[in-house]
This record gives sequence, structure tokens and C-alpha cells, in this order.
Amino acid sequence: MTTEESEKFSPALADRVAVVTGAGRGIGRGIARCLARAGADLVILDQAEDRIAAVVAEVEGLGRRGFGVSADVARADDVKRVVRETLGRFGKIDILVNNAGVLVVRRMIEQTEEDWDRVLDVNLKGMFLCSREVLPEMIARRHGAIVNIASIAAFHYTVPHVPYAASKAGVVALTRDLAYEVGRHGIRVNAIAPGPIETPMARIASEEQRQRIAGNVPLGRLGQPEDIGNAVVFLASDAASFITGATLPVSGGADLHVA
Repeated sequence: MTTEESEKFSPALADRVAVVTGAGRGIGRGIARCLARAGADLVILDQAEDRIAAVVAEVEGLGRRGFGVSADVARADDVKRVVRETLGRFGKIDILVNNAGVLVVRRMIEQTEEDWDRVLDVNLKGMFLCSREVLPEMIARRHGAIVNIASIAAFHYTVPHVPYAASKAGVVALTRDLAYEVGRHGIRVNAIAPGPIETPMARIASEEQRQRIAGNVPLGRLGQPEDIGNAVVFLASDAASFITGATLPVSGGADLHVA
């Protein structure tokens, strides 16, 4: 095979290093698998330490290097430690996927101040902290891609979760403004707004509920974590080299109407 042929068939993210937050299950786990299949080495970050090893094993089973670390993205010291350990192990960070998130489903009048603080701390402050810590190294190399996981809840009512919706609207604004700020350094920042994805966070209690939710999706099914992962691979790759500041709905069309 010639060099030209080898480059033609090389994975989209060959030899890049990606940090995925909240990667222990659900969407984050699907993102990690997709990035590994695309050739990236992975840092699996999750607050729940018992979830990490299985995802690292999946990454390594796909032929890539995996490194697991337990941390709370809402704590600045934790984030600094993760970035320091990642640079010590891999020497660079090419991709940051800000996926970690929490959800409290209750009416606004039943939400507590602690609910509000925790949701905003993880879903929005965590993205600020993680992005802030990886940017100096990306700026120094004039290369990097940040992908933030928002939600169609930033634009449309879904269920009673005011703090969550507010945090995801903040993610969209953070993405846009940060993209403008760091574009001159060769760094792209984009977001994905998932619709109904079949994960533990979705809390689908029965097949009847599953079918009802799927029936409100124009494409007729719930999304899978890999649907988000494949979109992340695209936005992190050179195929999206002229895209920044965008929020891409990946929702099966669920964002096109109010059910």
C-alpha cells in the first residue's frame, strides 16, 4: 500500500488524544467507543469510580490506549489534576468532550437550591472548568477541538426540569462565545443537542413508555449513545474543519415539533 493509499484509509482521529467527561455510562460511554473506533486514545473521566474500568477495557479492546480517572468536573482541583495526569501520560490533548451532566426531574416549585446548584455546577460550570484547563495546551499547539453536549431542552420544553434546561441553554451560549474567542488560535468549539436517547438518565420504566416516546420522534425510534458518538467523531475530525460555534441537533427530528 502506498503512502497516499494509507492516508486515504487511516481512521479519522488516528493518534489523537481525547478526554471524555461522564464517560462511565450512557452517552459518554458511547462517545468513548466511537472515538476509539475512529483511532483516538481515550481518557475516561467519571465521578463514579466503579464505572471506569469497563469502559477503559472496551477502548483497549478496540486497539487504542485507555486511561481512567475519577474526578468531579465541578471541582477545579479535580479538573486540574485530570489535565495534568493526561498531559503526563499522553503529552497532549487534541479533543475535549464535555459530556458530564446531571438531571433532576421535578416541578420548579419542588426544586431545591441544592438541586439548582448541583445541576448548574456539573452541567455548566464543569464545562467552563474543563475547557479552561485544556485550552492553554491547545493554544500552544494551535490545534484542538472541543465538543459540548447540550440538549434539545435548551430550545424546547420536554419534561419538568428547569435547572437542567437552563444549564443546557447556557452550554449553547458558552459554545458560541468560546468558539469566537479561540478560533484565531486554530481551536474549534461546537455542541451537540441530543434528543431522546436510550440511557439510564432517560429513566424509561417500561416498554409502553419506550414506544410512546419513540412515537413522538419523526424517525420513529429512540436514539442510541452511538448516534451521539458518531456526531462527536465528525465534529472532532478534520471533516468539520470549517465548523465552529455551531449546535447540531441529533434528535431524530424530535426538535422539529412540540408533541
